[in-house]
Amino acid sequence: MKSLLIAVAATALFTSGAHAFSEEDLAKLLATNECVGCDLRHADLKAAKLAGADLRKANLRDADLKDADLTGANLAGADLRRTDLEKALLIRANLAGVNAAGADFEKADLSGADLSGADLRNSDMEQTNLTGATLAEANLGGADFKRADLTHANLAAVTAEKSNFERAILRNARLDGAMLAWADLDRADLSQASLKEADLSNARIKRANLSGANLEGAILKDAVLRITRLDGANLQGVKGLKAYQLERACGNAATVLPKKMTIRACN
Repeated sequence: MKSLLIAVAATALFTSGAHAFSEEDLAKLLATNECVGCDLRHADLKAAKLAGADLRKANLRDADLKDADLTGANLAGADLRRTDLEKALLIRANLAGVNAAGADFEKADLSGADLSGADLRNSDMEQTNLTGATLAEANLGGADFKRADLTHANLAAVTAEKSNFERAILRNARLDGAMLAWADLDRADLSQASLKEADLSNARIKRANLSGANLEGAILKDAVLRITRLDGANLQGVKGLKAYQLERACGNAATVLPKKMTIRACN
């Protein structure tokens, strides 16, 4: 019995230590606004004023940064797994290469931010402002971008299989070479977007706006294009597209279609 109690106590001590942030590191951050490689796991930084902070490679896993001001902060390579960043200000912040799998960015402002190469799998990006942001080569698998604003964002070569972009704004966004198989793009605004060589296999693109979009060389095998606007869109060289997929879509005289395919005019 005694040995069992000792084992339980040791386990509790180890678990506590494994999840506690460094008080010294937290004090350093609050005093100097920089803490490269610091241990801030589970730290309470709600509404913290950290504009311009240097947090490169910091461990912020499970930390609370809700409503925090991280405008212009450098978080390159940081661990943000399951971090709460709801409504945080991350305008022009550097998040290149971060691991933010499962993080909560709902309603955060990431306009102009650099998230290139970031791991954002299963993250919550609902209603997030990502206008002009760079997400090139990021992993967005299973992430929720419902109603997010990605106007002029760079999503070239992203992995976004099974991601949710329902009602997202992707006007003038760059999605060249993006993996969007099985993605939900229902009612999304992709007008003037570039989707060259993108993989949209089995994607749901119902009632979406693809006016003026460039889909040259894209894969559209089994994609659902019901009530989708394709006026002025370029579908030259698309792969896997069948005539039946265009039966309930619409376009105009400026729509570029594969040979022998037709489309009804948009109202």
